[in-house]
Amino acid sequence: MLKALHAARAETQFVNAIEKVRQAIPQSLLINGHNPLTLLHAALSEGIHELTDEECLNLARSIRVVLIELADRVSTAMKEEAELKSAVSQLLNRKAK
Repeated sequence: MLKALHAARAETQFVNAIEKVRQAIPQSLLINGHNPLTLLHAALSEGIHELTDEECLNLARSIRVVLIELADRVSTAMKEEAELKSAVSQLLNRKAK
């Protein structure tokens, strides 16, 4: 997994970098089974100047919803990880006494 992360970091194309770390993205961060990074990249890569103002606003709303959901999921995952580490630490410290 570390090799994939380092390879992605060295990649100059976002799509290729995301593909290299696809397996490292936790299932809990997927939104309806989709990688939120690729969803956002596809939306942001679209020819924004070719769209109408209404289409741009609708696209911006969808991007906002996906970003908020991704931020919530990352926050939850980090909180759960911290809580788990604390619980394991308490159990290990109890054994040591």
